[in-house]
Amino acid sequence: MSNTGTIRVSSDQDEIISEIEIAVPPERVFQALVDPQQVLLWWGQTGIYRCTEFQADVRPGGKWRSAGIGPEGRPFEISGEYLEVAPPRLLVHSWVASWTGGAKTTVRWELNATGSGTLLRLRHSGLSAHPGIGDSYRGWPRMLGWIQALLEKGETVHDR
Repeated sequence: MSNTGTIRVSSDQDEIISEIEIAVPPERVFQALVDPQQVLLWWGQTGIYRCTEFQADVRPGGKWRSAGIGPEGRPFEISGEYLEVAPPRLLVHSWVASWTGGAKTTVRWELNATGSGTLLRLRHSGLSAHPGIGDSYRGWPRMLGWIQALLEKGETVHDR
């Protein structure tokens, strides 16, 4: 399987869609998306950015927050609220990143069982309401590759 996801942008520039096949069941992928201990293992790479804190109240209306170190050692924070939670097939949450001046967008994780594991599809939408913001989210395929590497090979941020 590929170690990075695919990416495409909707014709109206409102949505980035990225997907990857992961050779584990959807239940295992869902767990890695919401369990703070696991998120800290896959989310990041030295020299790019790395999540060092993650909290999640995984229920509709529950809050989540991620913080870490970005390029050049600058801190970052991302937070939001869970909008839909249907384990192990769907997770939808708002997304407010510190580097975007408070722009609120939506991230939708769709997990579909396949014969060999899970097709993980991410849809990051609401981008057209914030001109120029979409470029800062072209790294989703790399992030999907990181979660795949953890789940298939046990590779963590410490191994990259």
